[in-house]
Amino acid sequence: MGSDVFDRLPYDVWYIIFQFVCTDGGKAGCALALTSKACRRASSSTRFFSVSLYSVRHVRNFLICLKRTTLFSGKEAPVHHLFLSFLPETCDAPVRAWRTKWTDYPRNERAMVAQLLHEQRQWNMQKIAWNYTFMTNVSALFARIGNTLRTLVVLQSRDVRLPLVNCPLPALRELTLLGDDRLFVRVPQPGVRLPREGDDSDFNFYGIQPPDPDGPKDAPFPSLRRLHVIFAWAKLHPWEQTLPRWAALAPAVTHLRISQGSAQVVHMVRDMLGLPQPPPSGDRSAGEGGFDGSLGAEPLIVAATPDTIPTYPSLRLVIVQLSRAPQWASSGTAAGVLAQRRDVERVAAECAQESRCRAWVTVLRSRLYEDQYWPRRLPREWRNRMIGGGGCWTEDEYYEDERWGVSAIEPLPKSEGPLTLDLSSDRVPERPKKTKWWQAVFSSGRRNLM
Repeated sequence: MGSDVFDRLPYDVWYIIFQFVCTDGGKAGCALALTSKACRRASSSTRFFSVSLYSVRHVRNFLICLKRTTLFSGKEAPVHHLFLSFLPETCDAPVRAWRTKWTDYPRNERAMVAQLLHEQRQWNMQKIAWNYTFMTNVSALFARIGNTLRTLVVLQSRDVRLPLVNCPLPALRELTLLGDDRLFVRVPQPGVRLPREGDDSDFNFYGIQPPDPDGPKDAPFPSLRRLHVIFAWAKLHPWEQTLPRWAALAPAVTHLRISQGSAQVVHMVRDMLGLPQPPPSGDRSAGEGGFDGSLGAEPLIVAATPDTIPTYPSLRLVIVQLSRAPQWASSGTAAGVLAQRRDVERVAAECAQESRCRAWVTVLRSRLYEDQYWPRRLPREWRNRMIGGGGCWTEDEYYEDERWGVSAIEPLPKSEGPLTLDLSSDRVPERPKKTKWWQAVFSSGRRNLM
């Protein structure tokens, strides 16, 4: 492709074309750079429109590529959409050497304990070195692209704990966090130590100053408008401690989505929107329009008092999607999950009737989540948002399984009446068993004889 081809159209037209092409995470940009020198020069400003990185080695190599591109073109190449995935399948972080069988260890108890301590100490040294490399490279990446970055998605696993990084992202508009926000937020008080999941980065920040909501510094995310958090697992500092701190770190957020929510979602949403906490169940009166605990009763509407101050006053839309009780769950577990949903629906009803509440709460259909559900769905939503799609902000996920094609669970029919504990329609349809060849021959022989 010669340079005369690019002279036939104005550069502004080529800029728009390259933007629509480079929405796959970087593969199209690499193809454009390898086409010709003229194509490389023409696409230099949009080649990194979207970038996907899956390990610290990828981050380090991308920083080198950015530096070389800047030397070649004479100007900084902007990055507008970034996808970071640090899952054990693709990440280069050291993995704990847990033995699959206890017979692999010495039978002597003292020798077995010594071997366990040795393996833990060896893994901890490797993880500390990886944490330093991660902190250095990711902080350098954010410092280089922070002025142009618009959307950011961070995928992580409970097996790979990420250290705290320096994150001034003044132009960031949308942020999605899977499972944890420890990459940006830390709480001073001690966290919840989980067995066999300790990491040196839990309380060692490697010289990075944690963002202080009460400090004099500016907010690290002043332009953030949409925040999507996924409660995928138990974390060092629970979400009820870290999520309220985002009100000072990102004071301009208007859209908040909580996926795979837990029992603490109701209290967090009430505090963020300035709604008073409901009285205990024993103080609720059913005779005066209250909620007596039955499934068919009307939700209790609690009027806000003048002293109630919202902790997140900028919110205008809160989308909540809770987990659904599995098929094998007991009746008590199913009733507890159902009560959590009714509590969130009660919050939505209060926001709709309370004039002082400026936010709207939407409760989506509860669902089950497979292990690979979010790692498959989030990349598609990230690309969908780049081209102007609604992504996870559509407020209607009745056809989410068919739209994203990432789950074998059939969508539930919409219920017009109140929720019940009838789980007969909440089951995965059983697949017909395959017929063996000898069964088919035997059945055909019987039909011939008859």
